[in-house]
Amino acid sequence: MLAIDSHAHIWGHGFVPPAFFRAAAEGWAAKEESRRPEMIMPKLLEGIVDPDGDDFVANMDRAGIDASMIMMIDVGGPVFGEEPETPPEAQIEFYAELQRRHAGRLFCHVSVDAARPDHLDLTRRALRDHGLRGIGEITPNGFSAADPSIRPMLEIAADEGVPVQVHTRAGVWTDMDGSDLTEGNPVHPLHVARLARELPELRIILCHAGFPHWWQVAAEAVADLPNCMLDISNWNEVFRGAEAEMIARLATWRGIVGAERLLFASDQPSGPRFTGTRSHLGEWADFIRALPENAARHGYRFTPEEAAAIMGGNAARLYRIEEE
Repeated sequence: MLAIDSHAHIWGHGFVPPAFFRAAAEGWAAKEESRRPEMIMPKLLEGIVDPDGDDFVANMDRAGIDASMIMMIDVGGPVFGEEPETPPEAQIEFYAELQRRHAGRLFCHVSVDAARPDHLDLTRRALRDHGLRGIGEITPNGFSAADPSIRPMLEIAADEGVPVQVHTRAGVWTDMDGSDLTEGNPVHPLHVARLARELPELRIILCHAGFPHWWQVAAEAVADLPNCMLDISNWNEVFRGAEAEMIARLATWRGIVGAERLLFASDQPSGPRFTGTRSHLGEWADFIRALPENAARHGYRFTPEEAAAIMGGNAARLYRIEEE
């Protein structure tokens, strides 16, 4: 059974500015008077670094994953008021090298903040000159997926025939739980549905399938939009001990959009803080591989063909990588 992780992250040195982890470092320091944020900041920043992707691919091998779609995130000045040590253009070159080094295993995406004046040129070069395979992960923050400010970038994706991955988890960046659960939240799935109707030729992936609050509305919003698919990343955070609920949720998604529009995904990060013995990727992959048997224990039915489609067949079709 082909196994493709449709949503993962690899970072090189200096890709993320210290401001990205500021809240986490301050929270750690607040627990004890002798602690200071700068004491833990180097560990947080270096703990996500995988300079050549080798550690990440070894983690894939342990989990039985054939290929992974790697997302770029631009969390510099426009978002956190602090630029990373490695600028976006150098990050794009890093991802291009990852694809060359791990050909057929890693398929990298580009995502440059639309607030940067050169974001369109960087995006075009990433796709045309460097051969990156999609745009993502777009994380709406101060704009929505249907906002005119990002439309030119999305039109590039449509013209180039590559998919776009859009974050639909309630929280963004370091606020991972989310507080605004209304449509006013820029990452609400309904914004992606609006975009999909306006650009029907654009292939769109709803990252995280509305985790954790909007799981049903994410599917309902795009039920009649065949250019949209759901990736089930982040649900690997909660399926252990809640197998019956996860099976029921998968069955509901299947009933609304069809098994052919569901993508196995993990949001697996790179670096020593998250790979190796700290990674649960293999457990998540095994759960989906054994979906027919797992579902039967709880009164549901998934066919082996449906499990194979979710596990990797759908992604191979979407990204047109069957031959690779």
